Amino acid sequence: MEPPLPLTYRAHLDLLVESHQTSAWDYAQYLKETETNFSRVDLSSTSMFIVDYPTRQYPLVGRNAEQVMGHHREAFLEGGLEFMLHHYYDFELMNTRMFPDEVRFFNEHPTADLSNIRFSRSYRFRRHSGELSTIMQRITILRKSQQLQPLAAFGVVWDITSFTDKSKLVHQIEEYDPLSARWKPLLHKEYYPDTPNNRLLSKREIEILKWAVEGYASKHIADKMHISFNTVNTHRRNMLRKTNCKNALDLLRYAIENKLI
Repeated sequence: MEPPLPLTYRAHLDLLVESHQTSAWDYAQYLKETETNFSRVDLSSTSMFIVDYPTRQYPLVGRNAEQVMGHHREAFLEGGLEFMLHHYYDFELMNTRMFPDEVRFFNEHPTADLSNIRFSRSYRFRRHSGELSTIMQRITILRKSQQLQPLAAFGVVWDITSFTDKSKLVHQIEEYDPLSARWKPLLHKEYYPDTPNNRLLSKREIEILKWAVEGYASKHIADKMHISFNTVNTHRRNMLRKTNCKNALDLLRYAIENKLI
């Protein structure tokens, strides 16, 4: 019986070493086929990479990695994945919360066409100067084992520090729909690692939540609070989004666990 896919990123990497998994990917051929794309990306503020998980090495790191990540390209080539993770400020969040969602996706979609799936996450990364940058990373799995373990991935990273709410991190899994030529979200979650759970919702949101718990519909809540019906519904959607709750029942559990009501 094959071992199950681990539910943390670290455990996944350790299992690949223990089971002597290899990616068996012809990186040289892949680089040759995509050489034009690499040269174009080097002209932008984006950096490409290929990561080989069993060896924890980067067969490819874009030439403008320093502009995006704040460290010399050679540091990633020589230090590999361990160097990357050492400066990955929000690694624990990725290790225990984001990666398990990706594991569940692999387990639930064993026959998925990986060429049509992309995994995106934002995180804070410590530059050589000590400054924290917010990075957006988007990867596509190149190879996986028979046990659905990702073995190699191609990805791009770019610095979004100036264009995002620095307190919010995002994790998303999307599938490309060739009929509509659009990416369809399969999972979207937001995280606020510096904000305690009991302070994540605003006073207005907690007030609306309390009325909802008492059984009041959005229209009645709007009348009591002298705000519009649409405003109430917007607050309710925002509460689900910020807490990653699927429905009102999940939100109620969240509120009780964090003593919000």
